[in-house]
Amino acid sequence: MTVALVLDFAGATKEQYDEIVERMQLGGHMAPGGQVRVAGSHAGGWRVIDVWDSLEAFERFRDDQIVPHVQAVGLAPPHVRTVDVDDEMTDDGRSAAFVQYLILPGLDRAAFRTLHDEVVPGGERPEGLTFHINGPADGGWCVIDGWTSKESRERFMERTRHIIEKAPLSGPPTIDE
Repeated sequence: MTVALVLDFAGATKEQYDEIVERMQLGGHMAPGGQVRVAGSHAGGWRVIDVWDSLEAFERFRDDQIVPHVQAVGLAPPHVRTVDVDDEMTDDGRSAAFVQYLILPGLDRAAFRTLHDEVVPGGERPEGLTFHINGPADGGWCVIDGWTSKESRERFMERTRHIIEKAPLSGPPTIDE
């Protein structure tokens, strides 16, 4: 089953992340089983979001590559959140300049599918969306989207905000950028 992982490295810097990636010697590619990787600064540290073919593929990569190289550069292990991917729009090959991690509290799969069908009629890829995954997480439904720019995401949200506001949520959505 496809899985998304959100890895938050407290206090990490871009330079440390770049050193870890260089040590992995992947030549700018994902390891076998990896689909998408985006990374950037977040909350005084560094966030990596990966999408993998399976949790087992990620765990092999984590044990073989992430753990030893994170330790070698002196970082603490990351805080990891896992999302079992229910549905996705695969990476379209464009770079994601902006990524959002959205939690819609209280939604189950059926309620999310109804909302998604209204927000994205016909399943058409919104302009500027580079990848999209969704699945259950944190007592609701999680959406992780990559966008070509924050502006393209904002245009999408302006068009869809009123639909999301009518959804049967158990609390306000949280958007982590």
